[in-house]
Amino acid sequence: MAITLFDPQWIIARLDTQVTALKRVAGSAELAAASEDLKQVPAAFVIPNSERPGGSSTGTMVVSQQNSVRFGVVLAVVNLRDARGEKAQADLLTLRTAIMTALHGWQPNAEFDPLEFAGGRLLRLADQVLWWRDDFSTTHLLRSF
Repeated sequence: MAITLFDPQWIIARLDTQVTALKRVAGSAELAAASEDLKQVPAAFVIPNSERPGGSSTGTMVVSQQNSVRFGVVLAVVNLRDARGEKAQADLLTLRTAIMTALHGWQPNAEFDPLEFAGGRLLRLADQVLWWRDDFSTTHLLRSF
């Protein structure tokens, strides 16, 4: 059995097909890179966050670890009708609901547990672009033979 690590492309492909209101879905290493690459809105950027392996559960020469993976979906929403971002919040709610529907409980691969919502937060409002991040998590087994 080969080790399979989490691939952000699974999430990008899922959002690209399931959330048609998004004009762009891409990966990014961090928010600053996503900001520089913002060409179309609304946009979503999948950003890896962390992996946290547990200790080995076998106690033999075989190493078996439960690995927790966390990633973020960063949304960029623009509504030119107001500079405070109030109108953009309504657009944001619609997109967050669609993304949550597409990802929550979805299994990206048979080796991974269904995705869980892990929290969300406002990142910033700048130049009438509202940036929001929702985090998701999943776990999978890393096992050597």
